[in-house]
Amino acid sequence: MKPDDFVIATRPINGIVKNAVGIINSICEKGVQVYFIGRNEVVIAPFNSLQVINVGATGEEYSVKICNVCHILKPKEEFDRNQTNASGRPTTRPSCKDCRKVIDGEKMPTSERRKMNARRPSDQTVFICPICEKRTIVDVTAKIVADHDHDTGAGREWICDSCNTGLGRFKDDIAILETAIEYLKGFEDDESEDSE
Repeated sequence: MKPDDFVIATRPINGIVKNAVGIINSICEKGVQVYFIGRNEVVIAPFNSLQVINVGATGEEYSVKICNVCHILKPKEEFDRNQTNASGRPTTRPSCKDCRKVIDGEKMPTSERRKMNARRPSDQTVFICPICEKRTIVDVTAKIVADHDHDTGAGREWICDSCNTGLGRFKDDIAILETAIEYLKGFEDDESEDSE
């Protein structure tokens, strides 16, 4: 056991759950200083409460996988099936079933779904996404999605599948989107200088 080794908690430690994945920061007389990724927390853990793991031996080809949200090592059965890879083999979602419930949030109620469906643009008509303003032919050149508030289940608007994926990646969180905007703005001057 040494600094920069990945470890799992072999039992609960100060609010850290069993199988939580962390990385060793340092080792001292009191124990091992571990940064637990899913909790974004540094904990001093007793030596006998940790086990070194090879994070490269987790994932699709293995019986265990690390959730990309909670960063807990779990059996692959705790991950829903997702898509198929280039070889045609089924893959699992990167986040575990427990975290997916939080990510997916409230489903759109049936009554709300009916209202949204009544406003759905017809197939094979021109659609302009209200976010990216991309023009498409519904269900021919792009799919459209009934966007909804994941906290309340309320329908919002029909948007293109790409923007729906984008909002999901940014967790429908305005603060994260603002951080992304600031990040991009930070490179605006660099780009204009490069073109001169």
